[in-house]
Amino acid sequence: MKGFVFTFRNNPKTLRLPGFHRSGHDFRLLLRRYGVQAVFAFMFLLGLVIGAVSGRGFSNNTFEKLDLLFVTNIDARMEMNIFNIFISCFVSYFLFIFCIFLSGFSVWGFLTIPILSALKGFTVGLSSAFVFSQYRLSGIGFYILVVLPGAVLFLFALIRYATYGFRMSFRFLKLSMFGFEHEPELRMHIKTFVKKTIFALLSVCACAAVDMLLWVLFANRFHF
Repeated sequence: MKGFVFTFRNNPKTLRLPGFHRSGHDFRLLLRRYGVQAVFAFMFLLGLVIGAVSGRGFSNNTFEKLDLLFVTNIDARMEMNIFNIFISCFVSYFLFIFCIFLSGFSVWGFLTIPILSALKGFTVGLSSAFVFSQYRLSGIGFYILVVLPGAVLFLFALIRYATYGFRMSFRFLKLSMFGFEHEPELRMHIKTFVKKTIFALLSVCACAAVDMLLWVLFANRFHF
């Protein structure tokens, strides 16, 4: 009668269990890398909800005065040429980048930049609520097809640039209070922040170009 003999070798490399002891370290690494961006995304969503809820409380005259920030005066924009549409969209995005740029060189910027992110979400939510309430189903289709793509693209650029602005402002705060930053390191951070600003402006141009293209292609298909 034949038998089978099983031999077990003490080889620790053949089977490895997941490194559960590293989960805490990985979480801290993710929090350090993406925590600030997650806060800005949350602030944007918070402003979006508040704007969408409170949009019905604003009058038409108020929206017309703030058309630089809100896409509300659709009839007026449809009468613009391509260049004016691009400029109008560019300015509405540029204002937030400019405010973040100034906040990045301020010791109080780490407080104002999250507010700017929430304000952008508020403008998106407010304008969407206005368009939906004024134009119903046509307004919903118009907003999703024409306005929303550029706004979503700008959201990613805004959160990324706001993160750099927040960290730059925090460095100035530490420098003013504790003097931690050395001059060569500070110059390097400023140079990096300026480069990120140029990239953010290029992103704004791309978002405005997308808005312009969508307005030209699809805006006239909607009849309000």
